Amino acid sequence: MALLPAAAHGQGATSKGVTVANAWARATPGGATIGAAFLEIRTDKNTSDRLTAVSSSVADKAEVHSSSMQNGVMKMRRLDAIDLKPGETLVLKPMGDHIMLFDLKQPLKEGDTVDLTLTFEKAGPIGVKAGVKGMADMGPQGVHHHSGGNMDSMSHDGMMSPDQTHGDMHH
Repeated sequence: MALLPAAAHGQGATSKGVTVANAWARATPGGATIGAAFLEIRTDKNTSDRLTAVSSSVADKAEVHSSSMQNGVMKMRRLDAIDLKPGETLVLKPMGDHIMLFDLKQPLKEGDTVDLTLTFEKAGPIGVKAGVKGMADMGPQGVHHHSGGNMDSMSHDGMMSPDQTHGDMHH
């Protein structure tokens, strides 16, 4: 039986009781400078930790953001850190907590792979490879209750307007 490297595509990487798995990023339209990545963080039943930083070789800056609906408006805010409780699975997903990639060095194309490094207070850095999926993809769970907008319709300051289209939507 062949052993896969810890950062193998689609596999998880584990350090000191913290596992990062199911990482993926959403494809970006040409010219976009902001992307998003999603993944799962699991802790063993005896492990608590704190996610303190994220980075990627494809972006100048990466941050964890939280999304929430307030009065029908999608709000996004940056999280400085996320506390992880023992035996917990934290899912970073579309319309929830997620990783924002700023100042992309090139567009994220479907089928490509993106390197992500998550830094934890105790477990240290954990590197994973995220496969790039289509712009409307909602992740490995296959949830497609998507409003039809794309990443461009969500401005960085958190306002989301369904009537904002950028010429790439065909009605």
